[in-house]
Amino acid sequence: MARTLILGGGFGGISIATELRRELGDDHEVVLVDRREGFFMGLRKLWELVGIGTIDDGSRSREMLDAHGIRFLQQEVTAIAPGRRAASLDGETLDGDHLVVALGAEPRADLVPGLDEHGFNAWARPEIPKLAAALEEFDGGRLAIAIAGVPYKCPPAPYELSMLLEEWLRGRGLRDATELSVTTLQPMLLPNAGKEGSVWVGEQLDERGIAHAAGRKIDHIDDRKVLFEDGELEFDLLIGVPPHRPPKVVAESALAGEGGWIKVDPGTLATGHDGTYAVGDCTAIKLANGLPMPKAGIVAELEGTRVAAAIAADLRGEPEPPPFDGRGYCFIEMGRAKASLVEGEFFAEPEPSVNVREPSADNAEEKRRFEAERLERWFGK
Repeated sequence: MARTLILGGGFGGISIATELRRELGDDHEVVLVDRREGFFMGLRKLWELVGIGTIDDGSRSREMLDAHGIRFLQQEVTAIAPGRRAASLDGETLDGDHLVVALGAEPRADLVPGLDEHGFNAWARPEIPKLAAALEEFDGGRLAIAIAGVPYKCPPAPYELSMLLEEWLRGRGLRDATELSVTTLQPMLLPNAGKEGSVWVGEQLDERGIAHAAGRKIDHIDDRKVLFEDGELEFDLLIGVPPHRPPKVVAESALAGEGGWIKVDPGTLATGHDGTYAVGDCTAIKLANGLPMPKAGIVAELEGTRVAAAIAADLRGEPEPPPFDGRGYCFIEMGRAKASLVEGEFFAEPEPSVNVREPSADNAEEKRRFEAERLERWFGK
């Protein structure tokens, strides 16, 4: 029996596993490896901070995949051998006829001097309860969100968080007592959305009285003060968005390219090793304007769907499926009851084409359906 070995159980890995099971049935062994037993979407972290929902409510055990014919192994990937389509799992080696690496990217607050000591990293699951507690104690003052490095997961999320917090502060009667701001080291607020998209984000922030600035590179963070290369920002509570980096096991593997990221063919997601693919945040796909493909769950999912179709076609002796087209989308929440939809054609030339739909209640509801439909499709009711 042929086997596909999938390293990483996020959007990309789970979409590949479930699509392969649907395409090939019980005649193919699907093995998915992840060091964590539980799965949840990143949107839940923001929801928990402002009381929309909890991470636990949106969590599912990856062990539930076993009931759908997918063999889940909760183990640490300690080495990757792409030439042999194999991996070491806690010291033991397992191989496959096809290998997919979907190990994501890790927030590295340690790369921002002072962030761990003086701020909170909302991109790390263990930090969420601490930050939630700090927000509950916050009674006004200077609340700052600082994008401290790139790349990072879900490019619009820091601005989404700022707008969710603005609504949350109003609900607590603290808005007039709070200076709310968001800064980024990038030359514009949202480079993946281009100049027009960045202007639109800025307009949304202006409407809510949220101060914002681009091109502010952090040198280090002191107690209650962010020191930029060109100035400083005082704060009473700081939320930092750290740069993300590939996991050590990826960066030290034969797959690693510049910066430790995995370079793949944009259309096929194939690596330079036969039968080995990579999807999602651990990859580096350069777009026509020189920027990287956004690191977002829906991108990993769509890439994974294409890889699963290719593996199924290969095993059945059929022609390759159409290439991944570089399309993706995300919802930006402006509060509990309103969201915008951002749709991108990221492989467009000479630069990505991005369309931003006006905020609506329908988009907010669609974001909740986005999560619910995938949890049911992947894990069952």
